[in-house]
Amino acid sequence: MAIQGTKMVLHGILNGIFYIALPLILFELIDMFGLMTFTQEFKISIIIIGIIGTVFAMLRHAFPKDTSANRLMAFGSTIYSGVYMFYFFGGFTPGVQLGMYSINVPPLEVQLGLQTIAWMFLGSSGIRALQYLIEAIELRKGKEYRAKVKLSKLFKALGIIMSLVILGYLGSIIYSGMNLGFSFHPMTPPAYDDGGSPLDFSDDTISFNITFDLDNQGFYAIYNAYVGTELIVQASTNTSALPLGLKVGEGAKTFETFHSFTNNLDRTVTLVIDNYIYELATTDATLQLKFSFNTIYATILINLNITIPDIPWTHFI
Repeated sequence: MAIQGTKMVLHGILNGIFYIALPLILFELIDMFGLMTFTQEFKISIIIIGIIGTVFAMLRHAFPKDTSANRLMAFGSTIYSGVYMFYFFGGFTPGVQLGMYSINVPPLEVQLGLQTIAWMFLGSSGIRALQYLIEAIELRKGKEYRAKVKLSKLFKALGIIMSLVILGYLGSIIYSGMNLGFSFHPMTPPAYDDGGSPLDFSDDTISFNITFDLDNQGFYAIYNAYVGTELIVQASTNTSALPLGLKVGEGAKTFETFHSFTNNLDRTVTLVIDNYIYELATTDATLQLKFSFNTIYATILINLNITIPDIPWTHFI
């Protein structure tokens, strides 16, 4: 059986571009625009995995297509490409709910859990790999395996259907993501409650209503959205009383559902300050609001954090 050297070299080059060059170029472009950061270890692992994938691709095309050796190499190459995509989308992160991807465009930071996509790619590769394995057995034994239809063709059809499902799913996520809108209302003046004892600060509270609008014109509803707020000291005229980085207040609320194709207006979370009342009453400061939004959208885990800086605070006694 003659080795197809020219095809091996050609597919080695093409797969080297696909497995190594394109991901690295994509990483650099994303880094350049400041959208997402990738560790050097992750880039090196992509290069190593890409080299192995390129070798598999070359071996796959070393033999003619109508031979069992070619189909066996196609089986191994397809399994490996599935493992590659599984790694690429954060599948190998046991115990880490959000995977490895984060978008950081100040004041916005988003972490994404893409394990569902990773498992879909791995499943699709497994189906296509079974097609090649059955074809290898059929070619080796010179007979077809049927269950009303030829098994290799059945798995080929299933693989095509699975690929179309993945493409449709990814397209729907991109479309839906582009049709999500989020905006804050101006912060309302604080409400002060002296607890019935004006001279005793220990039972006093200060509260703000943090109000936002969420426009969801995508295909998917947003479920169990946990919204958290924190008020942090950014600058202070008396760092002994209000040190930098001190959390002086917080609030949280869970919203059950933001339905698809709806505009959800005037959703409110109450932020309460029940400590450091005396310090805030007597000290000028600059505060920053940290707003977190944790939810599941189209089976993707999303952790969104927004920081609103330079909120002036003036002492009132």
